[in-house]
Amino acid sequence: MNRSLQIRAALSVIVLVLSLIGLWPTYKAISISSEEREAAKQNPERLAEIAEIDAQAIRRGLDLKGGMYLVLEIETDGMDPAEAEDALQRTKESLVRRVDKFGVSEPEITTFGASRIIVKLPGVQDPERAKNLLGKTARLEFRLVRPDTELQGVLESLDKAFLDPAKVAEIKSREAAGDEADQTASADSAGTDLDNPFGTLEPGNAPDVSDDLYAAEHPFSHNLIAQPGLGGVGATLFLFEKNVPAVQTMLEDLRARRILKDEEFQMGDEPLTMEDGTRLRPLYLVDNVPALTGDRLEGAVPTASHKMPGFFEVSFTLDSRGARSFAKMTGDNVGRKLAISLDGRISSAPVIQSRIAGGQGSISGNFTSVEASDLALLLRAGALPADVYIAEERTVGPSLGSDSIRMGVSAAMYGSILVILFMLIYYRMSGLVTVIALISNILILMAVLAQFDLVLTLPGIAGIILTVGMAVDANVLINERIREELRKKKTVRASVQSGYLNATRTIVDANVTTLIAGGILIMFGTGPIKGFAVTLSIGILTSMFTALVMTRVIMELMTRNQGKKTISI
Repeated sequence: MNRSLQIRAALSVIVLVLSLIGLWPTYKAISISSEEREAAKQNPERLAEIAEIDAQAIRRGLDLKGGMYLVLEIETDGMDPAEAEDALQRTKESLVRRVDKFGVSEPEITTFGASRIIVKLPGVQDPERAKNLLGKTARLEFRLVRPDTELQGVLESLDKAFLDPAKVAEIKSREAAGDEADQTASADSAGTDLDNPFGTLEPGNAPDVSDDLYAAEHPFSHNLIAQPGLGGVGATLFLFEKNVPAVQTMLEDLRARRILKDEEFQMGDEPLTMEDGTRLRPLYLVDNVPALTGDRLEGAVPTASHKMPGFFEVSFTLDSRGARSFAKMTGDNVGRKLAISLDGRISSAPVIQSRIAGGQGSISGNFTSVEASDLALLLRAGALPADVYIAEERTVGPSLGSDSIRMGVSAAMYGSILVILFMLIYYRMSGLVTVIALISNILILMAVLAQFDLVLTLPGIAGIILTVGMAVDANVLINERIREELRKKKTVRASVQSGYLNATRTIVDANVTTLIAGGILIMFGTGPIKGFAVTLSIGILTSMFTALVMTRVIMELMTRNQGKKTISI
Protein backbone atom coordinates (compact mmCIF):
# COMPACT_ATOMS: atom_id res chain seq x y z
CA MET A 1 0.00 0.00 0.00
CA ASN A 2 1.57 3.31 -1.09
CA ARG A 3 1.84 6.39 1.13
CA SER A 4 -0.92 8.34 -0.65
CA LEU A 5 -3.41 5.51 -0.26
CA GLN A 6 -2.55 5.18 3.42
CA ILE A 7 -3.18 8.88 4.05
CA ARG A 8 -6.49 8.85 2.19
CA ALA A 9 -7.61 5.69 3.98
CA ALA A 10 -6.72 7.11 7.40
CA LEU A 11 -8.45 10.39 6.58
CA SER A 12 -11.61 8.57 5.51
CA VAL A 13 -11.71 6.48 8.69
CA ILE A 14 -11.05 9.48 10.94
CA VAL A 15 -13.77 11.58 9.29
CA LEU A 16 -16.27 8.72 9.51
CA VAL A 17 -15.49 8.01 13.17
CA LEU A 18 -15.72 11.71 14.12
CA SER A 19 -19.05 11.92 12.29
CA LEU A 20 -20.46 9.01 14.28
CA ILE A 21 -19.25 10.57 17.53
CA GLY A 22 -20.74 13.92 16.54
CA LEU A 23 -24.11 12.34 15.79
CA TRP A 24 -24.26 10.36 19.04
CA PRO A 25 -26.03 13.15 21.01
CA THR A 26 -28.57 13.48 18.19
CA TYR A 27 -29.25 9.75 18.37
CA LYS A 28 -29.68 9.99 22.15
CA ALA A 29 -32.04 12.98 21.74
CA ILE A 30 -34.16 11.11 19.21
CA SER A 31 -34.27 8.08 21.52
CA ILE A 32 -35.90 10.09 24.33
CA SER A 33 -39.65 9.60 24.05
CA SER A 34 -42.18 12.37 24.52
CA GLU A 35 -43.49 10.55 27.63
CA GLU A 36 -40.00 10.56 29.14
CA ARG A 37 -39.61 14.26 28.38
CA GLU A 38 -42.94 15.01 30.04
CA ALA A 39 -41.99 12.99 33.11
CA ALA A 40 -38.63 14.80 33.31
CA LYS A 41 -40.44 18.07 34.09
CA GLN A 42 -40.91 16.72 37.62
CA ASN A 43 -37.22 15.83 37.91
CA PRO A 44 -34.92 18.86 37.59
CA GLU A 45 -31.76 16.74 37.30
CA ARG A 46 -33.13 14.64 34.44
CA LEU A 47 -34.57 17.75 32.79
CA ALA A 48 -31.14 19.42 32.87
CA GLU A 49 -29.58 16.25 31.44
CA ILE A 50 -32.06 16.18 28.55
CA ALA A 51 -31.48 19.89 27.90
CA GLU A 52 -27.73 19.25 27.68
CA ILE A 53 -28.29 16.39 25.21
CA ASP A 54 -30.61 18.54 23.09
CA ALA A 55 -28.03 21.36 23.08
CA GLN A 56 -25.48 19.03 21.43
CA ALA A 57 -27.95 17.50 18.97
CA ILE A 58 -28.85 18.87 15.54
CA ARG A 59 -30.83 22.08 15.94
CA ARG A 60 -34.22 22.02 14.25
CA GLY A 61 -35.71 25.06 12.59
CA LEU A 62 -39.13 26.50 13.31
CA ASP A 63 -40.77 24.51 10.54
CA LEU A 64 -39.60 21.25 12.17
CA LYS A 65 -39.71 22.11 15.88
CA GLY A 66 -42.65 24.49 15.82
CA GLY A 67 -42.52 28.10 16.95
CA MET A 68 -42.81 31.65 15.70
CA TYR A 69 -41.09 33.72 13.01
CA LEU A 70 -41.44 37.50 13.18
CA VAL A 71 -40.10 40.37 11.11
CA LEU A 72 -40.21 43.64 13.08
CA GLU A 73 -40.01 46.98 11.27
CA ILE A 74 -38.58 49.97 13.16
CA GLU A 75 -40.07 53.42 12.72
CA THR A 76 -37.09 55.49 11.51
CA ASP A 77 -38.95 58.53 10.16
CA GLY A 78 -37.03 61.71 10.90
CA MET A 79 -33.79 59.88 11.69
CA ASP A 80 -30.55 60.23 9.77
CA PRO A 81 -28.73 56.99 8.75
CA ALA A 82 -26.48 57.03 11.83
CA GLU A 83 -29.42 57.50 14.21
CA ALA A 84 -31.42 54.79 12.43
CA GLU A 85 -28.52 52.33 12.74
CA ASP A 86 -28.12 53.14 16.44
CA ALA A 87 -31.87 52.69 17.03
CA LEU A 88 -31.77 49.36 15.17
CA GLN A 89 -28.93 47.98 17.31
CA ARG A 90 -30.39 49.25 20.61
CA THR A 91 -33.81 47.82 19.72
CA LYS A 92 -32.18 44.46 18.99
CA GLU A 93 -30.44 44.52 22.38
CA SER A 94 -33.73 45.31 24.15
CA LEU A 95 -35.48 42.48 22.32
CA VAL A 96 -32.70 40.07 23.30
CA ARG A 97 -33.23 41.00 26.97
CA ARG A 98 -36.98 40.54 26.66
CA VAL A 99 -36.69 37.14 24.98
CA ASP A 100 -34.15 35.98 27.57
CA LYS A 101 -36.53 36.90 30.38
CA PHE A 102 -39.42 35.27 28.49
CA GLY A 103 -37.57 31.96 28.77
CA VAL A 104 -37.45 30.85 25.12
CA SER A 105 -34.72 28.29 24.45
CA GLU A 106 -32.37 28.89 21.52
CA PRO A 107 -33.96 32.09 20.17
CA GLU A 108 -32.45 33.75 17.13
CA ILE A 109 -32.58 37.55 16.77
CA THR A 110 -30.79 39.15 13.83
CA THR A 111 -30.91 42.47 11.98
CA PHE A 112 -31.84 42.56 8.30
CA GLY A 113 -31.38 45.64 6.16
CA ALA A 114 -31.51 49.13 7.63
CA SER A 115 -34.69 48.90 9.68
CA ARG A 116 -35.75 45.28 10.18
CA ILE A 117 -35.15 42.70 12.88
CA ILE A 118 -35.86 38.99 12.36
CA VAL A 119 -36.95 37.11 15.49
CA LYS A 120 -37.19 33.30 15.59
CA LEU A 121 -38.72 31.76 18.70
CA PRO A 122 -38.68 27.93 18.63
CA GLY A 123 -41.26 26.10 20.71
CA VAL A 124 -43.41 29.14 21.59
CA GLN A 125 -46.85 27.92 22.65
CA ASP A 126 -48.61 31.31 22.95
CA PRO A 127 -47.96 33.41 19.80
CA GLU A 128 -50.23 36.30 20.87
CA ARG A 129 -48.39 36.71 24.15
CA ALA A 130 -45.04 36.64 22.35
CA LYS A 131 -46.21 39.34 19.90
CA ASN A 132 -47.38 41.55 22.76
CA LEU A 133 -44.07 41.18 24.55
CA LEU A 134 -41.99 41.98 21.48
CA GLY A 135 -44.19 44.63 19.86
CA LYS A 136 -44.78 46.87 22.89
CA THR A 137 -42.47 49.82 23.32
CA ALA A 138 -42.95 49.67 27.14
CA ARG A 139 -42.17 53.36 27.72
CA LEU A 140 -43.10 54.04 31.36
CA GLU A 141 -43.75 57.65 32.37
CA PHE A 142 -45.13 59.47 35.39
CA ARG A 143 -47.06 62.59 34.37
CA LEU A 144 -48.83 65.14 36.53
CA VAL A 145 -52.52 65.60 35.64
CA ARG A 146 -53.58 69.19 34.94
CA PRO A 147 -56.21 70.72 37.28
CA ASP A 148 -59.86 70.37 36.23
CA THR A 149 -60.13 74.18 36.14
CA GLU A 150 -58.02 74.19 32.97
CA LEU A 151 -60.25 71.76 31.07
CA GLN A 152 -62.94 74.25 30.08
CA GLY A 153 -60.51 76.66 28.40
CA VAL A 154 -58.62 73.91 26.57
CA LEU A 155 -61.81 72.31 25.22
CA GLU A 156 -63.21 75.67 24.08
CA SER A 157 -59.96 76.37 22.23
CA LEU A 158 -60.07 72.95 20.53
CA ASP A 159 -63.73 73.46 19.55
CA LYS A 160 -62.85 76.81 17.96
CA ALA A 161 -59.89 75.27 16.12
CA PHE A 162 -62.02 72.54 14.51
CA LEU A 163 -65.18 74.61 14.03
CA ASP A 164 -66.64 74.62 10.50
CA PRO A 165 -68.78 77.80 10.20
CA ALA A 166 -70.30 76.69 6.90
CA LYS A 167 -71.56 73.46 8.46
CA VAL A 168 -73.04 75.33 11.46
CA ALA A 169 -74.78 77.83 9.16
CA GLU A 170 -76.22 75.02 7.04
CA ILE A 171 -77.71 73.23 10.07
CA LYS A 172 -79.12 76.47 11.51
CA SER A 173 -80.68 77.30 8.15
CA ARG A 174 -82.30 73.86 8.03
CA GLU A 175 -83.72 74.22 11.53
CA ALA A 176 -84.96 77.76 10.84
CA ALA A 177 -86.81 76.42 7.82
CA GLY A 178 -88.78 74.17 10.13
CA ASP A 179 -87.12 70.79 9.47
CA GLU A 180 -89.33 68.74 11.78
CA ALA A 181 -86.97 65.80 11.87
CA ASP A 182 -84.10 67.96 13.09
CA GLN A 183 -86.37 69.71 15.65
CA THR A 184 -87.43 66.32 17.02
CA ALA A 185 -83.80 65.27 17.34
CA SER A 186 -83.05 68.50 19.23
CA ALA A 187 -85.93 67.82 21.61
CA ASP A 188 -84.64 64.31 22.25
CA SER A 189 -81.26 65.69 23.29
CA ALA A 190 -82.66 68.34 25.61
CA GLY A 191 -81.17 66.44 28.56
CA THR A 192 -77.77 67.83 27.56
CA ASP A 193 -76.83 71.21 28.99
CA LEU A 194 -75.41 73.14 26.05
CA ASP A 195 -73.76 75.59 28.42
CA ASN A 196 -71.71 72.62 29.66
CA PRO A 197 -69.59 71.34 26.77
CA PHE A 198 -69.05 68.06 28.64
CA GLY A 199 -72.64 66.96 29.32
CA THR A 200 -73.39 64.55 32.18
CA LEU A 201 -73.52 60.82 32.58
CA GLU A 202 -75.11 58.68 35.23
CA PRO A 203 -73.73 55.12 35.39
CA GLY A 204 -76.01 52.81 33.49
CA ASN A 205 -77.69 55.67 31.63
CA ALA A 206 -75.54 56.90 28.73
CA PRO A 207 -77.37 59.79 26.98
CA ASP A 208 -77.19 60.39 23.28
CA VAL A 209 -75.37 63.72 22.73
CA SER A 210 -75.02 63.48 18.96
CA ASP A 211 -77.42 66.34 18.09
CA ASP A 212 -76.31 67.76 14.71
CA LEU A 213 -76.18 71.41 15.78
CA TYR A 214 -74.47 70.73 19.09
CA ALA A 215 -71.92 68.50 17.36
CA ALA A 216 -71.23 71.14 14.72
CA GLU A 217 -70.76 73.93 17.31
CA HIS A 218 -68.59 71.70 19.55
CA PRO A 219 -66.68 69.49 17.06
CA PHE A 220 -64.24 68.23 19.72
CA SER A 221 -66.01 68.35 23.07
CA HIS A 222 -69.28 66.84 21.83
CA ASN A 223 -67.45 63.49 21.86
CA LEU A 224 -66.80 63.84 25.60
CA ILE A 225 -68.73 63.68 28.84
CA ALA A 226 -67.70 64.77 32.33
CA GLN A 227 -68.14 62.41 35.25
CA PRO A 228 -65.52 62.94 37.98
CA GLY A 229 -64.77 59.86 40.06
CA LEU A 230 -66.38 57.37 37.67
CA GLY A 231 -64.74 53.96 37.94
CA GLY A 232 -62.14 55.20 40.42
CA VAL A 233 -59.54 55.74 37.66
CA GLY A 234 -58.88 59.39 38.50
CA ALA A 235 -60.35 60.79 35.29
CA THR A 236 -62.82 63.67 34.87
CA LEU A 237 -63.44 63.29 31.14
CA PHE A 238 -64.64 60.20 29.28
CA LEU A 239 -65.51 59.46 25.68
CA PHE A 240 -67.58 56.73 24.12
CA GLU A 241 -65.42 53.90 22.82
CA LYS A 242 -66.87 54.35 19.31
CA ASN A 243 -65.54 57.94 19.29
CA VAL A 244 -61.93 56.98 20.15
CA PRO A 245 -60.65 56.96 16.51
CA ALA A 246 -62.20 60.37 15.76
CA VAL A 247 -60.79 61.97 18.92
CA GLN A 248 -57.37 60.40 18.34
CA THR A 249 -57.29 61.80 14.80
CA MET A 250 -58.11 65.31 16.04
CA LEU A 251 -55.48 65.13 18.80
CA GLU A 252 -52.83 64.22 16.21
CA ASP A 253 -53.89 67.15 14.01
CA LEU A 254 -51.50 70.11 13.78
CA ARG A 255 -54.24 72.49 15.00
CA ALA A 256 -54.53 70.56 18.26
CA ARG A 257 -50.76 70.45 18.72
CA ARG A 258 -50.56 74.24 18.44
CA ILE A 259 -53.08 74.63 21.25
CA LEU A 260 -51.64 71.87 23.48
CA LYS A 261 -48.14 73.28 23.84
CA ASP A 262 -47.45 72.54 27.50
CA GLU A 263 -49.95 69.74 27.95
CA GLU A 264 -51.38 66.80 26.06
CA PHE A 265 -54.36 64.46 26.20
CA GLN A 266 -53.76 60.77 26.89
CA MET A 267 -56.41 58.06 26.98
CA GLY A 268 -56.82 55.28 29.49
CA ASP A 269 -55.43 51.86 28.61
CA GLU A 270 -58.79 50.10 29.04
CA PRO A 271 -62.41 51.32 28.68
CA LEU A 272 -64.93 51.13 31.52
CA THR A 273 -68.08 49.09 30.90
CA MET A 274 -71.33 50.46 32.30
CA GLU A 275 -74.28 48.39 33.47
CA ASP A 276 -76.10 48.83 30.15
CA GLY A 277 -73.01 47.73 28.19
CA THR A 278 -71.84 51.23 27.22
CA ARG A 279 -68.04 51.40 27.02
CA LEU A 280 -66.35 54.63 28.11
CA ARG A 281 -62.66 55.47 27.67
CA PRO A 282 -61.04 57.77 30.29
CA LEU A 283 -59.29 60.88 28.95
CA TYR A 284 -56.64 62.79 30.90
CA LEU A 285 -55.05 66.19 30.37
CA VAL A 286 -51.45 65.79 31.54
CA ASP A 287 -48.17 67.72 31.46
CA ASN A 288 -46.37 67.55 28.13
CA VAL A 289 -43.09 66.61 29.83
CA PRO A 290 -43.04 63.55 32.13
CA ALA A 291 -42.04 64.18 35.73
CA LEU A 292 -40.16 60.85 35.76
CA THR A 293 -39.51 58.03 33.27
CA GLY A 294 -38.92 54.29 33.49
CA ASP A 295 -35.21 54.79 32.81
CA ARG A 296 -34.77 55.05 36.58
CA LEU A 297 -36.57 51.74 37.16
CA GLU A 298 -34.53 49.19 39.13
CA GLY A 299 -36.99 46.32 39.46
CA ALA A 300 -40.59 45.29 38.83
CA VAL A 301 -42.52 42.27 40.12
CA PRO A 302 -46.15 41.13 39.85
CA THR A 303 -48.09 41.08 43.14
CA ALA A 304 -51.65 40.34 44.18
CA SER A 305 -53.85 43.42 44.37
CA HIS A 306 -55.15 44.32 47.83
CA LYS A 307 -57.72 46.77 46.46
CA MET A 308 -59.15 44.38 43.85
CA PRO A 309 -59.05 40.76 45.07
CA GLY A 310 -58.53 38.30 42.24
CA PHE A 311 -56.50 40.76 40.18
CA PHE A 312 -52.82 41.61 40.12
CA GLU A 313 -50.68 44.74 40.01
CA VAL A 314 -47.02 45.47 39.29
CA SER A 315 -44.87 46.74 42.13
CA PHE A 316 -41.81 48.70 41.02
CA THR A 317 -38.66 50.00 42.64
CA LEU A 318 -36.66 53.04 41.49
CA ASP A 319 -32.91 53.45 41.78
CA SER A 320 -31.44 55.95 44.25
CA ARG A 321 -31.52 58.85 41.81
CA GLY A 322 -35.05 58.02 40.69
CA ALA A 323 -36.19 57.66 44.30
CA ARG A 324 -34.91 61.15 45.15
CA SER A 325 -36.62 62.66 42.08
CA PHE A 326 -39.86 60.80 42.86
CA ALA A 327 -39.82 61.96 46.49
CA LYS A 328 -39.25 65.61 45.50
CA MET A 329 -41.90 65.50 42.77
CA THR A 330 -44.58 63.99 45.05
CA GLY A 331 -43.64 66.33 47.90
CA ASP A 332 -44.03 69.40 45.66
CA ASN A 333 -47.39 68.30 44.24
CA VAL A 334 -49.42 66.98 47.17
CA GLY A 335 -53.12 67.04 46.28
CA ARG A 336 -52.57 66.69 42.53
CA LYS A 337 -53.16 63.55 40.50
CA LEU A 338 -50.18 61.57 39.18
CA ALA A 339 -50.87 59.60 35.98
CA ILE A 340 -48.94 56.38 35.36
CA SER A 341 -48.51 56.17 31.58
CA LEU A 342 -47.30 53.16 29.60
CA ASP A 343 -46.75 53.67 25.87
CA GLY A 344 -48.95 56.76 25.89
CA ARG A 345 -51.88 55.07 27.64
CA ILE A 346 -52.68 55.74 31.31
CA SER A 347 -53.42 52.85 33.64
CA SER A 348 -54.37 54.98 36.67
CA ALA A 349 -54.08 58.50 38.09
CA PRO A 350 -54.16 58.41 41.90
CA VAL A 351 -54.10 61.56 44.04
CA ILE A 352 -50.76 62.28 45.72
CA GLN A 353 -51.63 62.20 49.42
CA SER A 354 -48.15 62.91 50.76
CA ARG A 355 -44.47 62.84 49.89
CA ILE A 356 -43.52 59.32 48.74
CA ALA A 357 -40.03 58.34 49.86
CA GLY A 358 -38.22 55.05 49.28
CA GLY A 359 -38.74 54.96 45.51
CA GLN A 360 -41.44 52.28 45.57
CA GLY A 361 -44.87 52.25 43.95
CA SER A 362 -47.30 50.09 42.02
CA ILE A 363 -49.15 50.06 38.73
CA SER A 364 -52.70 48.90 39.31
CA GLY A 365 -55.28 47.70 36.85
CA ASN A 366 -57.46 44.72 36.04
CA PHE A 367 -54.36 42.62 35.35
CA THR A 368 -54.43 38.83 35.32
CA SER A 369 -51.40 36.97 36.69
CA VAL A 370 -49.94 36.51 33.19
CA GLU A 371 -50.58 40.14 32.18
CA ALA A 372 -48.92 41.44 35.35
CA SER A 373 -45.93 39.12 34.83
CA ASP A 374 -45.54 40.26 31.23
CA LEU A 375 -45.76 43.94 32.18
CA ALA A 376 -43.14 43.46 34.89
CA LEU A 377 -40.93 41.67 32.35
CA LEU A 378 -41.24 44.53 29.88
CA LEU A 379 -40.42 47.13 32.52
CA ARG A 380 -37.36 45.20 33.72
CA ALA A 381 -36.09 44.69 30.16
CA GLY A 382 -36.43 48.39 29.39
CA ALA A 383 -38.27 50.42 26.79
CA LEU A 384 -37.51 50.09 23.10
CA PRO A 385 -35.64 53.13 21.74
CA ALA A 386 -37.99 53.31 18.74
CA ASP A 387 -41.53 52.25 17.89
CA VAL A 388 -41.81 48.92 16.09
CA TYR A 389 -44.55 47.07 14.24
CA ILE A 390 -44.85 43.52 12.98
CA ALA A 391 -44.21 43.44 9.22
CA GLU A 392 -44.44 39.65 8.83
CA GLU A 393 -45.27 36.68 11.03
CA ARG A 394 -45.45 32.92 10.65
CA THR A 395 -46.43 30.39 13.30
CA VAL A 396 -45.86 26.63 13.10
CA GLY A 397 -47.46 24.31 15.65
CA PRO A 398 -45.49 21.42 17.21
CA SER A 399 -47.71 18.80 15.55
CA LEU A 400 -47.13 20.33 12.10
CA GLY A 401 -43.39 20.33 12.81
CA SER A 402 -43.49 16.61 13.70
CA ASP A 403 -45.48 15.86 10.53
CA SER A 404 -42.90 17.78 8.48
CA ILE A 405 -40.05 15.75 9.97
CA ARG A 406 -41.86 12.48 9.34
CA MET A 407 -42.70 13.32 5.74
CA GLY A 408 -39.24 14.72 5.04
CA VAL A 409 -37.48 11.69 6.48
CA SER A 410 -39.82 9.36 4.60
CA ALA A 411 -39.12 11.15 1.31
CA ALA A 412 -35.36 10.97 1.90
CA MET A 413 -35.54 7.29 2.88
CA TYR A 414 -37.68 6.19 -0.07
CA GLY A 415 -35.53 8.19 -2.49
CA SER A 416 -32.33 6.69 -1.07
CA ILE A 417 -33.73 3.12 -1.27
CA LEU A 418 -34.61 3.56 -4.94
CA VAL A 419 -31.15 4.99 -5.70
CA ILE A 420 -29.45 2.16 -3.78
CA LEU A 421 -31.42 -0.50 -5.64
CA PHE A 422 -30.58 1.09 -9.00
CA MET A 423 -26.86 1.30 -8.20
CA LEU A 424 -26.69 -2.27 -6.94
CA ILE A 425 -28.49 -3.65 -9.98
CA TYR A 426 -26.67 -1.55 -12.57
CA TYR A 427 -23.13 -1.45 -11.16
CA ARG A 428 -23.11 -4.54 -8.93
CA MET A 429 -20.02 -4.54 -6.62
CA SER A 430 -19.07 -1.00 -7.67
CA GLY A 431 -22.63 -0.03 -6.88
CA LEU A 432 -22.11 -1.32 -3.35
CA VAL A 433 -19.11 1.00 -3.04
CA THR A 434 -21.38 3.85 -4.16
CA VAL A 435 -23.95 2.87 -1.51
CA ILE A 436 -21.25 2.99 1.19
CA ALA A 437 -20.22 6.43 -0.05
CA LEU A 438 -23.85 7.59 -0.09
CA ILE A 439 -24.50 6.54 3.51
CA SER A 440 -21.17 8.05 4.62
CA ASN A 441 -22.06 11.28 2.83
CA ILE A 442 -25.34 11.65 4.76
CA LEU A 443 -23.63 10.81 8.07
CA ILE A 444 -20.87 13.38 7.51
CA LEU A 445 -23.36 16.04 6.40
CA MET A 446 -25.56 15.56 9.47
CA ALA A 447 -22.51 15.56 11.75
CA VAL A 448 -21.38 18.90 10.31
CA LEU A 449 -24.83 20.36 11.04
CA ALA A 450 -24.63 19.10 14.63
CA GLN A 451 -21.05 20.10 15.40
CA PHE A 452 -21.16 23.56 13.85
CA ASP A 453 -24.52 24.39 15.50
CA LEU A 454 -26.28 24.83 12.17
CA VAL A 455 -30.06 24.65 11.87
CA LEU A 456 -31.87 21.91 9.98
CA THR A 457 -35.05 23.14 8.32
CA LEU A 458 -37.64 21.56 6.05
CA PRO A 459 -36.02 23.13 2.95
CA GLY A 460 -32.75 21.83 4.42
CA ILE A 461 -34.12 18.29 4.23
CA ALA A 462 -34.91 19.00 0.57
CA GLY A 463 -31.27 20.04 0.17
CA ILE A 464 -30.15 16.73 1.69
CA ILE A 465 -32.35 14.80 -0.73
CA LEU A 466 -30.83 16.78 -3.62
CA THR A 467 -27.37 16.03 -2.23
CA VAL A 468 -28.13 12.30 -2.42
CA GLY A 469 -28.77 12.66 -6.13
CA MET A 470 -25.63 14.74 -6.67
CA ALA A 471 -23.47 12.23 -4.75
CA VAL A 472 -24.77 9.38 -6.90
CA ASP A 473 -24.20 11.46 -10.02
CA ALA A 474 -20.50 11.81 -9.18
CA ASN A 475 -20.15 8.07 -8.65
CA VAL A 476 -21.97 7.34 -11.92
CA LEU A 477 -19.43 9.52 -13.76
CA ILE A 478 -16.55 7.65 -12.12
CA ASN A 479 -18.00 4.22 -12.87
CA GLU A 480 -18.67 5.11 -16.49
CA ARG A 481 -15.11 6.41 -16.92
CA ILE A 482 -13.77 3.15 -15.49
CA ARG A 483 -15.92 1.18 -17.94
CA GLU A 484 -14.56 3.22 -20.82
CA GLU A 485 -11.00 2.48 -19.74
CA LEU A 486 -11.78 -1.24 -19.44
CA ARG A 487 -13.11 -1.24 -23.03
CA LYS A 488 -9.68 0.04 -24.10
CA LYS A 489 -8.24 -3.27 -22.80
CA LYS A 490 -6.42 -1.60 -19.89
CA THR A 491 -5.78 -3.51 -16.69
CA VAL A 492 -8.29 -3.24 -13.88
CA ARG A 493 -5.94 -1.20 -11.68
CA ALA A 494 -5.01 1.15 -14.53
CA SER A 495 -8.67 1.54 -15.49
CA VAL A 496 -9.61 2.55 -11.92
CA GLN A 497 -6.80 5.10 -11.70
CA SER A 498 -7.56 6.55 -15.15
CA GLY A 499 -11.31 6.57 -14.44
CA TYR A 500 -10.88 8.67 -11.30
CA LEU A 501 -8.34 10.93 -12.97
CA ASN A 502 -10.62 11.64 -15.94
CA ALA A 503 -13.79 12.08 -13.85
CA THR A 504 -12.29 14.33 -11.17
CA ARG A 505 -12.15 17.48 -13.28
CA THR A 506 -15.73 17.09 -14.50
CA ILE A 507 -17.01 16.43 -10.97
CA VAL A 508 -15.14 19.40 -9.49
CA ASP A 509 -16.30 21.78 -12.24
CA ALA A 510 -19.93 20.73 -11.88
CA ASN A 511 -19.94 20.95 -8.08
CA VAL A 512 -18.03 24.23 -7.84
CA THR A 513 -20.57 26.02 -10.05
CA THR A 514 -23.39 24.71 -7.85
CA LEU A 515 -21.40 25.68 -4.74
CA ILE A 516 -21.08 29.25 -6.02
CA ALA A 517 -24.86 29.46 -6.44
CA GLY A 518 -25.32 28.02 -2.94
CA GLY A 519 -22.93 30.59 -1.49
CA ILE A 520 -24.90 33.45 -3.07
CA LEU A 521 -28.13 32.07 -1.60
CA ILE A 522 -26.51 31.88 1.85
CA MET A 523 -25.28 35.48 1.68
CA PHE A 524 -28.46 37.10 0.36
CA GLY A 525 -31.18 34.60 1.25
CA THR A 526 -33.21 34.45 4.45
CA GLY A 527 -35.40 31.88 6.16
CA PRO A 528 -36.24 28.81 4.04
CA ILE A 529 -33.93 29.82 1.17
CA LYS A 530 -30.92 30.06 3.47
CA GLY A 531 -31.77 26.73 5.14
CA PHE A 532 -31.85 25.02 1.74
CA ALA A 533 -28.60 26.66 0.64
CA VAL A 534 -26.70 25.69 3.81
CA THR A 535 -27.44 21.96 3.57
CA LEU A 536 -26.94 21.98 -0.21
CA SER A 537 -23.50 23.62 0.09
CA ILE A 538 -22.37 21.28 2.85
CA GLY A 539 -23.74 18.33 0.88
CA ILE A 540 -21.74 19.34 -2.20
CA LEU A 541 -18.48 19.36 -0.22
CA THR A 542 -19.20 16.08 1.57
CA SER A 543 -20.28 14.37 -1.67
CA MET A 544 -17.03 15.44 -3.35
CA PHE A 545 -15.05 14.02 -0.42
CA THR A 546 -16.88 10.68 -0.40
CA ALA A 547 -16.80 10.33 -4.21
CA LEU A 548 -13.21 11.40 -4.87
CA VAL A 549 -11.49 10.24 -1.67
CA MET A 550 -13.47 7.58 0.16
CA THR A 551 -14.69 5.52 -2.80
CA ARG A 552 -11.28 5.75 -4.43
CA VAL A 553 -9.68 4.25 -1.33
CA ILE A 554 -12.13 1.35 -1.43
CA MET A 555 -11.74 0.80 -5.18
CA GLU A 556 -7.92 0.91 -5.01
CA LEU A 557 -7.92 -1.52 -2.10
CA MET A 558 -10.16 -3.84 -4.13
CA THR A 559 -7.81 -3.70 -7.15
CA ARG A 560 -4.41 -3.47 -5.44
CA ASN A 561 -3.61 -7.04 -6.58
CA GLN A 562 -1.59 -6.68 -9.79
CA GLY A 563 -2.96 -9.97 -11.12
CA LYS A 564 -6.63 -9.01 -10.81
CA LYS A 565 -8.20 -9.36 -14.27
CA THR A 566 -11.86 -8.36 -13.72
CA ILE A 567 -13.98 -6.04 -11.61
CA SER A 568 -17.72 -6.10 -10.95
CA ILE A 569 -18.89 -2.89 -12.54
